[in-house]
Amino acid sequence: MGFFNAKYMKTLLNARTLIRGYTDETTPDDWTNADLNSLINVYYHNIRAVVISTFEDYYLTTGTFNIVKDKQEYGSADGVATDIYKIRRVELNYDVATSGSAPTRMLPLTNIDEVRRDLGLVNATSIITTSAGNYYTYGFGSNFKIGFIPIPDEAGTNAAKIWYVKEAADLSADSDDIDIPYADKNYMAIVYGATAEALRFGQQDSPEATQMEAKYREAKTIIQEELEDKISEETKMVTDVSGGYF
Repeated sequence: MGFFNAKYMKTLLNARTLIRGYTDETTPDDWTNADLNSLINVYYHNIRAVVISTFEDYYLTTGTFNIVKDKQEYGSADGVATDIYKIRRVELNYDVATSGSAPTRMLPLTNIDEVRRDLGLVNATSIITTSAGNYYTYGFGSNFKIGFIPIPDEAGTNAAKIWYVKEAADLSADSDDIDIPYADKNYMAIVYGATAEALRFGQQDSPEATQMEAKYREAKTIIQEELEDKISEETKMVTDVSGGYF
């Protein structure tokens, strides 16, 4: 991305080792590695959600897929990514075979009911659609589908491109990196949260767990505060979506 020059130096094993130290269980007794991994992943995804809610584009990635003539909807079988959490931008080149042709930005339809005619209308030019074209989506994961209006009238290799915020897989191997901003420091939030859960297990009152919960909340707040000013270059401005600046 270029917003951070982060090196992911902390792994699942690093987090689990610290938790075993905090719970005074350096070797598996009450908690197996699989048990602790499950707790770690709960808080790993929680912290990633904090990052996304504060700086949505930190996990921004891109994907491309081929377009088929007269085909409107595309899914995982067509090469569309299955880890899409939020779409940030879609571009489509309707004439990719022509040298020098450029893609155009497709504008989102937040609800397919906005299209008052049939979705399959090849040359849809109603007031609901734009001259550049529109896209709509439905489903999640492997069931995710993206559809284009107008329908492409020719095939194109990598003619469609999506910018999206990606979902994360669970940490499973000991060497798996903890993919959060400034992981060398911020992974402690995950450690504190998972430790609190482990200490609380089977106990109605645990002062140690309460302490760890407080540390988790504090660490989470610090992550949010630090990410709010992720770009400090230049002055802040409001961007006009039509292309002007104020």
